[in-house]
Amino acid sequence: MSFFHRPRPSHRSVPHTVQVPKSLVVNLIPLIERLLADDDDSSALRTAVRPFFFGERPRIAILKGEEVWFHLEGPQYECGGQVFPLGAQIFVADRGWLSLGPADAATLHAKLREAIDAAAYRWIIERGLLDQVRPLRAERNRRVDDRLALRQMAAAAGSIQQESEPDDD
Repeated sequence: MSFFHRPRPSHRSVPHTVQVPKSLVVNLIPLIERLLADDDDSSALRTAVRPFFFGERPRIAILKGEEVWFHLEGPQYECGGQVFPLGAQIFVADRGWLSLGPADAATLHAKLREAIDAAAYRWIIERGLLDQVRPLRAERNRRVDDRLALRQMAAAAGSIQQESEPDDD
């Protein structure tokens, strides 16, 4: 029996027709098929793209902390040798939303990216993982890796004994 249970939504199909430029069809059809499938991956993809449609401007970056969410709005423009987004909106827990102009948005985005880099490097170094970094991103074998990840979650939650990842050498 699975350690995790995710209820499956029951969907009713709604017919819809959209005209798409031929140049986009090659990329758009596989994306639509992945978004509309009734499985865990499609649910994850829909959840991932949902924040990009919150407002009138496209979100070009979303950085989330526990209490602060930073939504960088695009597109970006070059002006005077610098690159600026159109602005940003910040959600501050228990308070609401704050809008930033292009210059403040660019400055805060740079500071947040620096903080992410510093925190990630510190975490990697503290755990002695820097030597495990590889020049290419590892491919995932979904049939094996997803089941292993679910078992590792259960182990971290104290449900079962933890397994190690298989070597890819």
